[in-house]
Amino acid sequence: MTTSAQPATGSAPVPIRPDAIADVPTWRYLGFLLGPGVGTFAFNAVTVILPTLHQRFGAGDVALELVIAGYGIPFAVLLILGGRLGDRFGRHRLYTLGMGLFLVSAIACALAPSIETLIAARIVQGVGAALCTPQVLGTIQATSRGAARTRAISAFGASGGIGAAVGQVVGGALASVSFGPVDGWRSVFVVVALTAVAAIALAPLAPRSRAHEAVAIDLVGTSALGVGILAASVALTFGPAWNWSWPVAVILVVAVVSLVAMWRHQDAVERAGRVPLLPPSVLRLRPLQLGLLAAALFFAGYSALLYVFPRAVETAGLTSLQAGLALLPFAVVFAGVSLAVARIQSRLGDSTLVVGVATQLVALVAMLTTLGFAWGSDIGLWLQPALILLGAGQALIFSPLTQLVVREVPVEAAGLSGGMFSTSQQLALSFGVIVVGGLLGVTDVTGRGELLAGLVLDIALAVAVLALALVLRARARRSIA
Repeated sequence: MTTSAQPATGSAPVPIRPDAIADVPTWRYLGFLLGPGVGTFAFNAVTVILPTLHQRFGAGDVALELVIAGYGIPFAVLLILGGRLGDRFGRHRLYTLGMGLFLVSAIACALAPSIETLIAARIVQGVGAALCTPQVLGTIQATSRGAARTRAISAFGASGGIGAAVGQVVGGALASVSFGPVDGWRSVFVVVALTAVAAIALAPLAPRSRAHEAVAIDLVGTSALGVGILAASVALTFGPAWNWSWPVAVILVVAVVSLVAMWRHQDAVERAGRVPLLPPSVLRLRPLQLGLLAAALFFAGYSALLYVFPRAVETAGLTSLQAGLALLPFAVVFAGVSLAVARIQSRLGDSTLVVGVATQLVALVAMLTTLGFAWGSDIGLWLQPALILLGAGQALIFSPLTQLVVREVPVEAAGLSGGMFSTSQQLALSFGVIVVGGLLGVTDVTGRGELLAGLVLDIALAVAVLALALVLRARARRSIA
């Protein structure tokens, strides 16, 4: 199987020549790079406006959870399928289709007359995100290499980080204002819609790619994988609300059975010489397994800390907007270092990931120490040095981890790399919130104690990521030797 590219004019696919794709400038991916940014913006901004939705619609806890889960669950379930559809039908086509759904759903969210309508629109938004998100990494992998690929993946990470932080700031600001008779929370989705328009308009700048030979879509494997991820997502999302009662255990059993059946089917398909949805030969690669595990642990810690931070500092006297602004320098540093990762990696090589995790650990311990002597309405200022260091460390983690997953997947299945990485990320983000929420429920702490719990969990996970990073560096050095 070979990979092909076609110019933005839409002409017939032509084979990709390595010398033709090595120096693709990052700006050509701008339309695609807006995708992860607007996705994380939509997720974080909506999380911040939940109290406002509760007031405006009289929505209960279940309805508010569905506003979040309605986006997150279809997003997680369809990511891998979205990547494989891009391999077959063209990544540019799937990106435009997914971003189009994202645009339509954002408009529907902005105009939603009821919480039920908002939930339905968020489900469509999750489907759109699942179709377009895998195409970003897939396109970068298929149409660039070397330093150009590193720069593009770094920009991918910067986009997501900026979207997350700006989402919290903008969401907190808009939730507290009104524009005449129009509630400010609706403006969040107007921002999402305008960004989606820009993404669609700029997408043709990116080189087009797809698997040159037709990629069959394995319906049995797709169904089993979808049921497995759906069941796991539902259990993780609603387990705390259902007090981890027996229905949650049943759902988890369904998830395990479905995923085991999917694996066996995929193995049989590959042995028969056909193309499976998730090639077991690829998933058995040890560096890929370690990379996905490290990514999952990293994002679980990331989500746990960001979940407790605004809740905790608001008890110290900060408003939602001030809590978001406290994270803005973190996001700016994350973005700046992400864009410089290519130059940093040229000097540090395989040690970049280790340095990044070590820097993250120092920053987390510094935050823990700061909380030992400072608390109150000025805690956002006291934490700035540690948060800035944390932004730098996490930027040095994100891009190398992404590159590790991408480079282990054959170029002809580039959409698979984006789907696997994003699925791991999405499930880990949910898992991190569930774990820290469970800890808080058991300990019944709030405020400073809540933030301390998030930091302790993130430190424990970061130590595990550091161990995996050291193993990966040793394996890389042995393979070179």
